Amino acid sequence: MSTFLKPLKLNRLKGGSGEYFRINLCRRYRPALVPLRLLSMGTCVLLASAIVWNLAQAVMTYQECRTIEAELNRVRQQDLNLIAEARREGVDLSEHALSRLTFEVELANQLLEKRMFSWTKFLTELEQAVPPRLALRSVRLDQAGTTVRLTGTAMSLEDITAFTVGLQNHATFKDPVLAQHRAGSNEFVEFDVTVQYRRDGV
Repeated sequence: MSTFLKPLKLNRLKGGSGEYFRINLCRRYRPALVPLRLLSMGTCVLLASAIVWNLAQAVMTYQECRTIEAELNRVRQQDLNLIAEARREGVDLSEHALSRLTFEVELANQLLEKRMFSWTKFLTELEQAVPPRLALRSVRLDQAGTTVRLTGTAMSLEDITAFTVGLQNHATFKDPVLAQHRAGSNEFVEFDVTVQYRRDGV
């Protein structure tokens, strides 16, 4: 409640030793200020609750950070122990060695794929798609063994078209593309075709 000063009411009293004054102070209750007072109290409670919640969140975040930091330190120590044990065994786990190891693994995979590639089967299936009036000069496969580049000569452009259609209809080849064709010096048509080869298991 608020305390308001009314006009001072001074009463002069007489006593045995002299005169003195008596001051009369009184309080007045104002009902109109009750909602404002309750609103202020509620706001203070909400602010205090928000402060406590933020402090609790900050403590939890700090504890999580400490836990993550401890786990990182444990993993780093395990890495150091592994590197030390590998050195004792004569294994190099440096960054340069690991990058070289990745290259060696890729090379080994390529060699394994080439070893598993059957040239006999490939040439037999390709021979089935070559028409009689067409001759191949070169056959090139990419390192993955899936893209084939064929160059050769044909009697006419119709023979090249028949060749690409035969490749498209073949069960092993797909998506033939005639890269270029040109008339040769001996009245034959030279061509360059790329086609996708469907290997077993690919």
